[in-house]
Amino acid sequence: MRPARTGIALLLMSLLVALLGGGCSSTPIVASSWSDPTVTPRPYRNLLVFGIAANARVRDAYENNFVAALRQQGVKARAGHRLLPAGGLGDVKAVKKVVEQSGADGVIVTHLVGARAQTVYIPAGTYVNPNLYGSLYPYYQRVYSYVTEPGYYATYPVLQLETNLYDVPRQKLLWSTRSETMDPGSEKTTINEVIESVTDSMDRAGYLPH
Repeated sequence: MRPARTGIALLLMSLLVALLGGGCSSTPIVASSWSDPTVTPRPYRNLLVFGIAANARVRDAYENNFVAALRQQGVKARAGHRLLPAGGLGDVKAVKKVVEQSGADGVIVTHLVGARAQTVYIPAGTYVNPNLYGSLYPYYQRVYSYVTEPGYYATYPVLQLETNLYDVPRQKLLWSTRSETMDPGSEKTTINEVIESVTDSMDRAGYLPH
């Protein structure tokens, strides 16, 4: 196996450990969050979760952990992989059809993004570009295209979990957040713990039922 491919394979194994492993508990902190200032937050009670990843096990872990955390908050939540076959994840028309048929009032799209520094300071809201993030399906298509490129994560020493909440009827971004940076080779913080922190932040922002 070539060194580059070996590095990618080792990184993927580390991600699987972080996603599925036990790890020691730390205190995951949401690094930055943004809410649409023109919208009064309301609780979403029926959410569909799409985790975007090149690896099916990683994607399923995103979605299953988010669904479990949301259900603890009293939300009717479903994982995208249970409604859409893996081969259809890159088909935006198929995604749109599933969303419309699900009856969900909101969609969560989540994925890992690469960062080049261990500590990344992002003032609240500044990382969100409405031209790229504002509409659900263009955003989904753009993220899917780059996240599934071979070796996408290989050049990044640390990662963050980016999570966006979209309103289904308007297909509009309402809330977005990125977690603190994570070392993909460390087991100190699991994705499950980060997701719990993200859903707590979403609750405090007023987008989940109490």
